[in-house]
Parts: sequence; C-alpha cells; structure tokens
Amino acid sequence: MVRLAIVGCTGKLGSAIMKNAIHRDDVEISYAIARRGNQYVGQTVSALVGGEIDLPIIDDIETARDCDVFVDCTNAETFMNDSYFKYKRMGKALVIATTAFPEEAMEKIGELAAEISVFISGNFSVALHDFVETLKTYARRISLDTDIQIIEYHHNQKKDAPSGTALMIKNALMDANSKIDGEKVKICSIRGGNIFGEHEVVFANSRDEVVTFKHQVSSRETFADGAIEISIWTVKQANGFYNMDDFCLSKLK
Repeated sequence: MVRLAIVGCTGKLGSAIMKNAIHRDDVEISYAIARRGNQYVGQTVSALVGGEIDLPIIDDIETARDCDVFVDCTNAETFMNDSYFKYKRMGKALVIATTAFPEEAMEKIGELAAEISVFISGNFSVALHDFVETLKTYARRISLDTDIQIIEYHHNQKKDAPSGTALMIKNALMDANSKIDGEKVKICSIRGGNIFGEHEVVFANSRDEVVTFKHQVSSRETFADGAIEISIWTVKQANGFYNMDDFCLSKLK
C-alpha cells in the first residue's frame, strides 16, 4: 500500500484526492498538510471530506516521515518559498500538481529530480493527454495562414490565468510544428462559477475553414483518481523528472 501525504489538502484538488483515496485499498492518506494558519489545522480530515476519519490536519511537511510520496497541491510561490528545500531534505517521491512555475524554478525542480523521483503536470487526466496528442497530430498538417485560439474555462477561484493546461497545449502545438507563429496562438481565459475545466482549441484559416477540438470534465473525479494512480507509479520510478508523457507511455508497454 502506498502512503500519501497531501500538501494543500484543504484546496479543491487536495480534498478531492483525499475523498477518493479513503475508498481505495491500494493507498492510504498518512498525512494531510495545510499551510500554517489555515483554519483547518488541528481539525481532522473528516472536517473536509466527511465520515469518521481521525487523521489530524497538520502544517509541517517535515513531520510527515512515514509517507512514500508527497502530492503537492499548493501553488508555485508556496512550493518554491516554503516547500522546496523541505522536500529536498525529506528525500521522498514527489508529485507536483502545481503550475505557473517560471523558468528558473523549473531548473531548480530539475535539480531536485536528480535526488528523488519528481512528477509534474498541470493536468492529471489521461483523456486530456490523449486530447493534446490529437491536437499535435492535427497541428502538423495546418497551413501557415491558420490562426489558433485556445479558450479555457475554470471556476472563479482559480488564480492563474491562463491555466497551466492552456499553456501546455500552446507549447505542445508549437513543438509539434516549428512553423507555427506563436503570435498566432492566442489564449482566452474565462473564470466563472464552479466550472471544473474545459479547453477548446479553434483552428481557423483564411479559406473559410474552421476546425474545433474540445475537452471537458464535469467533476474533479478524473483529476483526483489520476493523481492517485500517478502517485503509485511515481513511487516505483528511479530518481528523475517525469510527466504525463512518461506515465501514459508506460501504460502502453
């Protein structure tokens, strides 16, 4: 059984991961960790997910010694300023469910991956990964007069705009076809209500043709389950830097 420590456990994804994990036999939540001063610190996980779970919510990563993997659901600033060196000292496998890292931060995380297994992704949906692979195939065939619009929708409490997933899609398109002009790839970010996540990519050329691709989710279940499956997988990997490509390719072998 893989023992999880959920960092940022009071957030939308962190609490969803815990809610799903407590119903599984292959993982257990060993630690639930929130930021110092969070209103839930000192209460039990039951306060977040219901039921009768006596596990207390704590605020110190370095007390989580009996876990196999940390799942970080905080944000880039908190990760780099408060957590990075703690993870380095702990020496446990790490799954990063955090986006919007600047280039220098990604370099530091790469250094961390030389010492532990590190998985990072802006989205834990396998279907989303396949969606992006389809987009890449199409992008290789478009004419150079094609404008590309990425429209992404999320709940009104999401802080980053554009989302990490939207940026991932843009980078994937440009990597797939080096002739794509980055100035022709625009991202429109919409924030409203409780939208879980939706990404639409529109290709429009000057010959009156429009092709649209869309990925939509109606709950956080797929992200939570994906994070759990990836955590189990990451624990088994050698030190290194991993992403959704690595995880999905391993399932094809």
